[in-house]
Amino acid sequence: MSHKILTISFLLLLTTINFQVYSAEPKTDPSESLPIEIKADSLLSQDQKGQSIYTGQVIITQGTTIIQGDKVTIFHPNRKVIKALVVGKQATFKRFLPEEQHWVNGRADIITYHAEKRTVLLEGNAYVNQQGKNSISGPEILYNLNDKTLSAKGDKAEKKRITVIFEPEESNTTQKQPESQP
Repeated sequence: MSHKILTISFLLLLTTINFQVYSAEPKTDPSESLPIEIKADSLLSQDQKGQSIYTGQVIITQGTTIIQGDKVTIFHPNRKVIKALVVGKQATFKRFLPEEQHWVNGRADIITYHAEKRTVLLEGNAYVNQQGKNSISGPEILYNLNDKTLSAKGDKAEKKRITVIFEPEESNTTQKQPESQP
């Protein structure tokens, strides 16, 4: 009987939760209005608590944003998604930036997506890379989706520092090699 209640509760939850991002800022990414698809091995939906817990190779997809982890907890009081907490041996996310025509990839032990603030917080062995461009790693990285900025913190107590790698720009001009004489 409780399995039927859980199934009905889950179906009700899926039909009533509004997964769109709530922000005072105008939407800059049209994929945010697309549906969110979640694949997992299991789900525990606690509608009264306002949270759902997905476990087992969880994959969340919305447009060109993909988040993966071993366990994902989605906090949705009053059926509005406030944040998602993703944990894993290395939880990952990737997002395609159409205006720049490249991917941003990230990984960490814990990834927290704040829907209202439109931020992604990566904690524990955090790493973010702009495809073919720059990368940053450290104990904590905050990625702001509104203005596409990163901030990072080291940890003095554990003597962990951030590392930033800037890849050189490819030159459009190539030096002409002298022709060999026969």
